[in-house]
Amino acid sequence: MRPPSRRDSDRTAVGEAEAAAFGGTDAEATQPWAVLVDRATEVTAGAWWSDAGGPPVTIGRSRVTARSSCARIRGDDAVVEVSLAVGQLDLATLAHELAHALAGVGHGHGVRFRAAEVDVVAMVVGAEGARSLTEAFDAFGLTLAERPWPAPWRVAGDGFRVLV
Repeated sequence: MRPPSRRDSDRTAVGEAEAAAFGGTDAEATQPWAVLVDRATEVTAGAWWSDAGGPPVTIGRSRVTARSSCARIRGDDAVVEVSLAVGQLDLATLAHELAHALAGVGHGHGVRFRAAEVDVVAMVVGAEGARSLTEAFDAFGLTLAERPWPAPWRVAGDGFRVLV
């Protein structure tokens, strides 16, 4: 039996850190489909996502038999398709999959993905969720890349931005 690749071990550790950060919180509470689509649209159609270089994203439901949600590039148009599985209709999962879109689907669960996830969690779940995730990553020894995009923000004005 081959040992797991570094990418696979990152995936497991990220999942454990997410469980530590979000387990038992509202971030893992099942949401109506419309709430998830609205939140995804609010983030991905917003100015911060555009400034961050986030790609166009579509949100869809996974096959009924799918056990997990995923993000993948659809065709040649560089649109990232996020598919949410029936048992994962929550804000934490939505943020995780949108982080794959922002980081680049090919980055797996490495340092760039983790930086993206903290920022997307700030936008989807809120600042407290982002703090909890950052602390959990630190507790699990998972480092973050320096972000190549601007810090998450919701409001901008003439010469200022209000960070999340």
